[in-house]
Amino acid sequence: MNIYPIQTNFTTGILSPRFWCRSDVSEYRNGVEDCENMIVTRHGPMQSRNGTSFIEDLGENYARPFSFQLIPNKNAEEAYTAIAVSDGRLILNGASGTVYDQELENPAFNTSLDGWNRIYTSGASFVEWSSGAALLNPEKEQNGAIAGISQEVTVSTGTENDNRSITFNSAMVSGTIPANTTISIGTSEGASDLGSQLFYGDSGQLTFNPSGLTTFWVTFTCQNTRSLGGGPGEPVESYGERKLFSVSSYLTDSGAIEFNHPWSESDIRTMHVEMAPNDFAMYFVCQNVAPYKLLYNLAGGTWSFLEVPFTGEPAQWGAGNYPTTVGFFQGRSWWGGVESDPQTFWGSKSNDESTSGNELEDLTIGANADDGLEFALSRSGRIRWIEGGRNLVIGTTSGEFLINGSSGVITPDDVFVSQQSAEGGESVNAKKIGSMVMFISGDGRKLLATRYQEDQNQWRAQEISFTAENLTLGRKITQVAYARNPESIVWCLLDDGTLIGCTYDPLSGVMGWHRHTVGNVQGISVSEKSGFSILSITVQRTINGQSVTYLEELGLDYIDSSVTIETTSESISVPHLAGETVTVKINDAQHPDITLDSNGDGTLLYFEETAIIGLNMPVSLKTLEPDFGSQGGTSMGYNKRFNEITVRIYNSAIPLINGEREKVRFPDTPMGYRENNVTGDASVKNLGFNNGSVTISQSLPYKLTLTGIFGKMSQNKL
Repeated sequence: MNIYPIQTNFTTGILSPRFWCRSDVSEYRNGVEDCENMIVTRHGPMQSRNGTSFIEDLGENYARPFSFQLIPNKNAEEAYTAIAVSDGRLILNGASGTVYDQELENPAFNTSLDGWNRIYTSGASFVEWSSGAALLNPEKEQNGAIAGISQEVTVSTGTENDNRSITFNSAMVSGTIPANTTISIGTSEGASDLGSQLFYGDSGQLTFNPSGLTTFWVTFTCQNTRSLGGGPGEPVESYGERKLFSVSSYLTDSGAIEFNHPWSESDIRTMHVEMAPNDFAMYFVCQNVAPYKLLYNLAGGTWSFLEVPFTGEPAQWGAGNYPTTVGFFQGRSWWGGVESDPQTFWGSKSNDESTSGNELEDLTIGANADDGLEFALSRSGRIRWIEGGRNLVIGTTSGEFLINGSSGVITPDDVFVSQQSAEGGESVNAKKIGSMVMFISGDGRKLLATRYQEDQNQWRAQEISFTAENLTLGRKITQVAYARNPESIVWCLLDDGTLIGCTYDPLSGVMGWHRHTVGNVQGISVSEKSGFSILSITVQRTINGQSVTYLEELGLDYIDSSVTIETTSESISVPHLAGETVTVKINDAQHPDITLDSNGDGTLLYFEETAIIGLNMPVSLKTLEPDFGSQGGTSMGYNKRFNEITVRIYNSAIPLINGEREKVRFPDTPMGYRENNVTGDASVKNLGFNNGSVTISQSLPYKLTLTGIFGKMSQNKL
């Protein structure tokens, strides 16, 4: 008998073997047994993922990328990728400009005036520490009176011949005419032989060249002077106290930006990283090292990387006992996961954008509504993650907790804690996705989403990974990244370097998992650029017999680790793929594969203006056994074959069906050019008997979008 099965969508993606007899549920009808390098789309088809573009060689190191997201600006890129490398480098890919060096001791005046020498010219002048600022107060009645601070600076090795800049931020406290501030750079304390400039505003910048010196003095002074035209005995008019809030030093015209970081490989693997909302700052936290931040100054185009200069840092914090997670909510930063206080979390002061200080880094505990606070969860369990969205949610090893105030605002004397679920989680950065918070279960195998359910008036945790639990069998999820456009995909990295993804759109009823072979992936992150979500990966590859780590990102072609090079002859050079057999496309036509020599050099058979060269990306999908019923009630267990099978494709190269490809040649296609992509049907006949499953694959470096499968099938009892 002939049967005519059809599969119209693939919205379930890979389906666990535990479902392989569940033909009664929609997950079975819309799922596949396996797929490689294909993604589920929200509209129902499955399509090949984009290949990866080679970005940077990171050597024989472990590396992990993080997205530094900027608000779109005509003077700035929308996002950069920060890569923490196990050799001690923090690299900003694609970034340029100036780099804060921070060799100044106590540049933010967090701990009194430690590191600074005081300078006075009269007994009435003074300098004192004032709540995170240096208060400079020259003698009012004495013309020329000075109050100042200075310190000796030693620049980092290898940078002593670069141009350097010193900046400051300050505010006038009192006076009839704005108090001045002078920066002086010299070979001795107070000297200005290397540079000096007078400023009347609340900020200033002095650029100088240390002329090969590795050590010099930096001096800041506030000085009283007579008004222009004034004579002896006339009152001093240019007088004022000035608070100096911060001082920074940086290199200029530095090109590619790299910093030195203090983390071990273990620290990099386990650290949590969060961008501060409404601020160009990324915070890094791990147990063994004090929190650090990467900061971008949009106005000046300058970058800095420094230990977070906390005010009121909790006494419990210290080496091996620092927070392991951080989040942001209601204008505060939130910290937790300290080894000695596993159930305690801390909130900073409420951020006040009208002040010059950074309240997100002020943890001073007080009784006022905007003061910092400390609170301990009463139930057992170690804090694993903190995420702020619609509410502040804290995940522990024993459950998920909603933190709020009775008025809707959390204050030191109004903290309300309610447990919402008892799943318990792993120490992996939770991700806010719309109104949900996604996190990893305590066993590391499940992806869960906590969301507010209005009919039950509480937050509930839902498992997202249950239809494809086989993908994490014997493995754990270690990193999560979310891409919102063009497809809503939650990317998950497993501890063995496997990359999997889940296209998740609850409004469309899509929850489909897919598997990807890219190499041994070490880290993942997603950046938003020009309205699209770009997945960046650090991947370990074996190239020319050696293990190397590359930064790559999903590109626009269908070749992995690819580069586009200008070709003026048959000779090419692709050093990062030395010794490998590579896939080549010229004029969008597939060139025969070539093998590069140990230097990465090779010879083309022909050439055009550009060539795309990289590694072959296998693409395949295997369907589940169709069950279309029979007189006995089921067709499962029957021997089946397609007498004719048709795949419907969209804007795709014609695929292989069980290893066979429909022979199509359009008469208007010139020789030497590939056939145009097809929107329509491709068929093959008389496939062999099996359980009725079919493998659809693409051996060409071109797109495959599969919208459906149908055909005529016969069956025999086994």
